[in-house]
Amino acid sequence: MRARRSKNENFQWRFVILKIFFLCVGAAIIGRLFSLQILDHQKYAAAADRQQGVSLTLTAKRGMMYFQDKDGNRKIAALNKEWPAVAVIPKSVKEPETVSLELSSALNISKESIDALLAKTTDPFEIVARKIDPQKAEAIDSKKLSGVQVFSEFRRFYPGGSLASQALGFINFEKDIETGQYGLERFYNAELSGEAGILSSTKDAKGTLLYLGRKILKPQENGAGVILTIDPNIQKKSEEEIKKLVKKWDAESASFLVMDPLTGKILALGGYPDFDPNYYSKERDISVFNNPIISSQYELGSIMKPVTMAAGINEGLVNPDTTYTDTGEAIIGAFHIKNYDLQAHGVQTMTQVLEKSLNTGAMYVETLLGKETFLSYMESFGFGEKTGIQFPNDAKGNISNLSYNRDSDYATASFGQGISITPLQIAVAISAIANGGTLVQPYLVDSIEDDSGNRTIIEHPSKGQVISKETSETVTKMLVSVVENGFDNHAGIQGYFVAGKTGTAQVPYKDKRGYDPNRAIHSFVGYAPAFHPKFLMFIQLNEPRGVKFASSSITPTFHEIAKYMLSYLQIPQDIQAAPKKSTLR
Repeated sequence: MRARRSKNENFQWRFVILKIFFLCVGAAIIGRLFSLQILDHQKYAAAADRQQGVSLTLTAKRGMMYFQDKDGNRKIAALNKEWPAVAVIPKSVKEPETVSLELSSALNISKESIDALLAKTTDPFEIVARKIDPQKAEAIDSKKLSGVQVFSEFRRFYPGGSLASQALGFINFEKDIETGQYGLERFYNAELSGEAGILSSTKDAKGTLLYLGRKILKPQENGAGVILTIDPNIQKKSEEEIKKLVKKWDAESASFLVMDPLTGKILALGGYPDFDPNYYSKERDISVFNNPIISSQYELGSIMKPVTMAAGINEGLVNPDTTYTDTGEAIIGAFHIKNYDLQAHGVQTMTQVLEKSLNTGAMYVETLLGKETFLSYMESFGFGEKTGIQFPNDAKGNISNLSYNRDSDYATASFGQGISITPLQIAVAISAIANGGTLVQPYLVDSIEDDSGNRTIIEHPSKGQVISKETSETVTKMLVSVVENGFDNHAGIQGYFVAGKTGTAQVPYKDKRGYDPNRAIHSFVGYAPAFHPKFLMFIQLNEPRGVKFASSSITPTFHEIAKYMLSYLQIPQDIQAAPKKSTLR
């Protein structure tokens, strides 16, 4: 009996111990769960989020750019188009030599550059080529190369090809982010780019993104649209004629500008050679990316004479009929400054100074003005300062030599030599002569339109009056006479009054003082109809061969573009306006 009781007591004691053990284990588990789920919840939730959660960038769509025709109708200048692209996943490439050879051959990319990408085995994804031909992409995809991925992405596309390329610029990638390079793409990059958004999501154990639980933390803001002042029809016609001009005279290059002299609105501009922004990487000479109208500066030559004349007339020192005696040269210290033709023309009026483009006549007016007044007008017309156009590399020119107060520098500056001016600056200055005396603010962008359609008109206030309305009208009449009776008659158009002036400037030597007699820059600026102008045009031809003066090389090109403009804009003829024939110099 006692033995059986002893066994029963031992069993109960062991059961109690086991019960206590399980209660302790249970308490420990409950305590641990309490710690994990309650006390340390945020800590482990964050760890799980780091392990399973992922943040994705929501790419903003780049805003489009638009041309505008004369009626305000828009034409797309730059948009986003779906393009094939090729990438490699280096660690997944099983036959790197085969992959390298195949991609090099198909994409015309050096094998060495592809080998370098394949060597980055720690990188998950390497872009090989973007915006490739769809047929090439299909051919690569059909080969099923290990570690090679063909995919589609939206990238910048310029439907006009090279049309206005030096105004538009192009898109490049900086750390896989689309960034504007050159032109308006660069200047308005912030507005066009918009702002990327952020998307949070989760992934499973295999790394696959799950749709459940996705949440947009910050929505993307697509880029704004930029509406340009450039008329695609005027731009196209101008580019065609400028290209012909360069080829006809075997010139180094040429540039052009068409603007409204009343407002500063630019209707067309650019140069040749140009480039196709869709394939900018093919260019070897990056100078073609610059806009010569805005960023280049040169010695004007005789185009400066109307500005000097306007200053003299505005000061009441001369009028169109004022005479002086042209001896063919002016001696200033050790310098003998002569007319272009090395001839003395005797008694000449101020109108004849412009018609015959006499250097001595411009120097005569500058002498009457005096250095201080002459410099004041140069600065008032905007020379030596940036124009303020919203565009990269707005050059300011260089008239700093006038600060030395040398007589010879002022004398040559009066007819555009020894100082550097940008084409845009001289176009703005002549616009003041054309429009009644106001210095306009040139501009290329009319408005900006956000993704919701809200449009912001960009204001471009004028810079004030530089000459009187009477002076403007007087000089315009003189420039009409230049076209009708001077050397520039090929610029004339039957039925219209046209005002204009050529310039033939020598090019300085690169390695010594003086000017190279075998190199020249031809330019022409003109506006029509002269007494109620609808457009002003500037054309420059750099180092042409086989032609000596701008009156022979450029004026026919101005004539062709101006004739198109008058018809396109449906501008009625002036009464009894017909150019007279004269002999070209």
